[in-house]
Amino acid sequence: MSPPLLSLRGISKRFGAVEALVDVDLDVAPGEIHAVLGENGAGKSTLMRVVYGLVTPGAGTIAWRGRPVRFASPREARRAGVGMVHQEFTLVDALSVLENLALSLCPNERWWMRRAAIAAEARRLAGELGLELGDLDVPVGELPVGRRQAVEIVKALAGQTALLILDEPTAVLTPNEVAQLFSVLDRLRRAGTAVLFITHKLPEVKAIADRITVMRRGRVVARVRAGDLGEAELAELMVGGLAQADIPAPRLPTGAAPVLELVGVSASNDRGVPMLRDVTFSVRGGEVFGIAGVDGNGQAELFEVLAGVRSPRHGTVVITGARVRDFAPAAMAAAGVGCVPPDRLRHGVVPAMSVRENAVLNAVLVRRISPGVLTRPSAERSFARQLVDRYGIRTGSLEAPVRTLSGGNIQKLVVGRALALEPQVLIAASPTRGLDVGASQAVHSAFGAALSRGAGVLLISTDLDEILARADRLAVLYRGRLSRVFGRPFPTAEIGGLMAGSEAA
Repeated sequence: MSPPLLSLRGISKRFGAVEALVDVDLDVAPGEIHAVLGENGAGKSTLMRVVYGLVTPGAGTIAWRGRPVRFASPREARRAGVGMVHQEFTLVDALSVLENLALSLCPNERWWMRRAAIAAEARRLAGELGLELGDLDVPVGELPVGRRQAVEIVKALAGQTALLILDEPTAVLTPNEVAQLFSVLDRLRRAGTAVLFITHKLPEVKAIADRITVMRRGRVVARVRAGDLGEAELAELMVGGLAQADIPAPRLPTGAAPVLELVGVSASNDRGVPMLRDVTFSVRGGEVFGIAGVDGNGQAELFEVLAGVRSPRHGTVVITGARVRDFAPAAMAAAGVGCVPPDRLRHGVVPAMSVRENAVLNAVLVRRISPGVLTRPSAERSFARQLVDRYGIRTGSLEAPVRTLSGGNIQKLVVGRALALEPQVLIAASPTRGLDVGASQAVHSAFGAALSRGAGVLLISTDLDEILARADRLAVLYRGRLSRVFGRPFPTAEIGGLMAGSEAA
């Protein structure tokens, strides 16, 4: 093997009482794809942030091309040839796609003088990846999740990148987009570019990685070649014991009544563009109804209508037999709707607020916990502690800012809070995006408890595998229109074709 491009020795980092990294060693060679596996909270993202200059290690050394370095900022890392795609987006929502790209491509220049060149380079890179950037003048905050991810990937690959760090880059991509991305990564590998690839999807590791480092609770527990171990063995290394068997999809109770009905619902985005067109379906108590599709086809607007943050232009929404007339978050929660938003940091929590404060970040929930005019801090602390214990949320303190938690633990907090309302309808948008095997199972186990008491789950996800594994029935959303409803066994080829835009069935 070639001498390491990147070499880490004895890297340690502590955040308060939490040991995020403990004596970590890692070598990455030129032209290799190196996967880093581990549960949420294992320290993978923290380690990548150390490499990228976002986090200063408490101990240890870093060597780049054989010379000691300590990147003081991402700008220094990028100048050296390190690019990174973060699990949580680092884009500026108020700026356009082109302006976000210019921040990385021309940080010290008058970028508007190179506008055409930047746009051409961005489209070239996007074309190689098979990604669609769309209108470069649109503010990033108006883009769907998948499009924002595409901008992140293009931004990281711009320039002379010798090491590309990818933190869950495929979480919002379709199977075809993943295959196209892997094709690009293979070309980068053959050209001598190294890739550090963080993922919780074990089939992806087997498909693309050369070597694997497994982390658990801040420590490296294994270093193996990708072909040496199977998926079950890797999962066992990740969790420190035999991984739980996958949870089978729930079976639909006979004769269950609808808990959610949509009839002829249409809605537009913030710019007035129609995104939902005459959508009709129902979700019965005790079932998981899946909405499959490529991101940007109306999923965001569907979620927003059912969450009460967007009013439909036409159509009717009925919850447990009562027509919805007030599309507001508190009104929807009071009617029996619980929501797990697609982007936990933007819409699920307030990162600067504590775990305790985020645990009760719902007007209906607060009134249940602290009835009356004044809130009861002791009751809120007790509720937050119960939530943390019940869902296995790893946090050093209830008063710790939520931003100090791993992505999986933040998601478990969001899910637990939604289920604490005991909703009759749970709207879950990409609920396991970026989660490891254990955290994903914990989320779907929590959903199972709601299903068992007769609630219905609407699962909106761009991860077709998740839909196929969990749904009792499903339909495909394409350009705002819903396909016919499919029951088990699902015709996967037809469903994949509908997602790609083939003629509706």
